[in-house]
Amino acid sequence: MHSPINPDGIAPPASHYNHGFYVAPGSALMMLSGQLGEQADGFCPKSAGEQARIAWSNVLTILGEKKFGIQNVVKVTSYIVGNENISEYVQAHRDIVGDYMPPWTLIVVQRLGSPRFKIEIDVIAAG
Repeated sequence: MHSPINPDGIAPPASHYNHGFYVAPGSALMMLSGQLGEQADGFCPKSAGEQARIAWSNVLTILGEKKFGIQNVVKVTSYIVGNENISEYVQAHRDIVGDYMPPWTLIVVQRLGSPRFKIEIDVIAAG
């Protein structure tokens, strides 16, 4: 699979991630657009945690189209509206990725494309 990179000489990861992954040459790549906490029927819960779970479900559905899964994710960028939503997002993130810890960037923003959205997840996968 992918090889984690956490070199000596820099601070260890501050949360549930690795600093980098080495992806072998010739691996198939998938680049996903940012996924929101909105279901196919347009339903979007108010809770950041629920939105995170829906967004991750959307990510996994897209990955599944090419027989990829969470183990193929090599980079995650999470956009979260407001500091008050970080802990709910982080819990959902950890529940989904489990012991698998892809490189992860978390960015707190003022707003996403619509005021009802609190979470957006951008993923790169390789396999």
